[in-house]
Amino acid sequence: MRAIRFLLRHRVTRWLRDPRWGTGTVAGQVVLVGLLLLLLAPLGLGSYMLGDVLRELFPEADALALINAGMLYLVPALMASRFLLQSPPSEQVASYAVLPVSRRGLLNGQAFLSLLSVHTVFAIVLVVPVWAAEIATAWSPVAAGAWLATALLLTVVLASHGAILLHLLLGWRPRGFAGVIALVVGLFSVDATLGPDLFRAASRVILGRPLVGLACTAFLATGLHVGLLRAMQTRLEVDRRTMRRRDGPSWWEQALRRWAERTLPAGRLVALELRQIFRTRRMRGIALMGIICAVLFYGVGISELVLKGAIGVNGILYIVSFGIGWPSFTVGSVIYGISAGHVDGLFTRPHPFSEVVTAKLALLWTGLLPGTLLLPALAPWIRPDYAVFLLGCALYWWGVGTPAILYAGPRFRTPVDTAASSASMAMTESSRGLILLPIPFGLMVGTITAYATGGWLLVAAVLGGAGLAGLGVVAWTLRPFARQLNQHRHAMLEGFRENEPV
Repeated sequence: MRAIRFLLRHRVTRWLRDPRWGTGTVAGQVVLVGLLLLLLAPLGLGSYMLGDVLRELFPEADALALINAGMLYLVPALMASRFLLQSPPSEQVASYAVLPVSRRGLLNGQAFLSLLSVHTVFAIVLVVPVWAAEIATAWSPVAAGAWLATALLLTVVLASHGAILLHLLLGWRPRGFAGVIALVVGLFSVDATLGPDLFRAASRVILGRPLVGLACTAFLATGLHVGLLRAMQTRLEVDRRTMRRRDGPSWWEQALRRWAERTLPAGRLVALELRQIFRTRRMRGIALMGIICAVLFYGVGISELVLKGAIGVNGILYIVSFGIGWPSFTVGSVIYGISAGHVDGLFTRPHPFSEVVTAKLALLWTGLLPGTLLLPALAPWIRPDYAVFLLGCALYWWGVGTPAILYAGPRFRTPVDTAASSASMAMTESSRGLILLPIPFGLMVGTITAYATGGWLLVAAVLGGAGLAGLGVVAWTLRPFARQLNQHRHAMLEGFRENEPV
């Protein structure tokens, strides 16, 4: 308990000193609380009315059985939200290791503090109202209490611990992390589409028999907590922030950097950007999650093709808005924050600003390659006007979206915390996402317009023509982008210093 009180006091002190959300931004806190209440109110009401809605939709089914069968699916959903939007506390342990505090107490405290977040509030708002409306009135107090405890263990403890373990795996073995995500998504997809509904059956057993379910969930939570402490202890003993990597960069990382340095324009700076991404856990996480999201949204369109025989407007919308350009979009939101640690040397060395801009542009265009290269494989299986529309949207990303991200980049002055292993998109940490939202929003509007009017080829010509014009401008001159960087370089330096992690 002493370590938990110690860490809690330091968290409050850090929050008060944070220049973005400290005592000087009371208005921001009021707005944040107001938005949270507006979001939680309908969520809680919907949870309370869930049983009535299910009885209206499925009058012959047992609403309580349907609720129990779906509760287990909240665990991966809440785990994914924590992983994407909540920075894990594990990277903050090493700074306390030199203090006369029990290391096990520190690790337990960090695991406990991860539960004190808005994500826990969301889980409670989802679980407690449906429990009060359906479970507490139908079952005995003991059974109802066991159901509530089981549901909270699943949606709060397991989701939080699982997200932290995913973060640790991402920092330790990125390829293993990708494999775990692919395995989980594949199992849920196969079970949902082909049967035999094992997850629904397990959910009915765990929640339908509350005492048995509570014992199984408590045992699983205890084992997961022990595994989490061991993983955090390993991370504490072998901290990649302060110790040299034992294995060093892989051969393909070295080959990719050498190829970029020798063949690409501003190749030395491009190699520096790639090295920064490879060596920074958070940047690896952002890049990897961008690629995973691109593959996932492509998978939505392909699943429509497999199950329905044709891709609908929803699949097209997912592909053009997220599948093609999401890796570039996520990395672009922190495109200059990557360089915060060495920005002084970058600006003082005799590098023309055009070379700095070229390196950033090459990095963003690299993020477009996975989504663009998947288009030729998809084109033969869809309608010709859809294929032309996808080509126009890809040109839009290359000639309009990426240069727009590059032009707005100098206004993003929050440094990337190289100690963090969070894969959360940086657009959730400041207003920078609002500046970039018109880029995918334009594609959404174009898709909806083409669907409503049937003018897929006309909209594709407009988007593709704008992309080709943008590519022509970028190929002709990078002077506007270099001028923008030159004008904002002093404000960038000041912003990076003011917004350094507290």
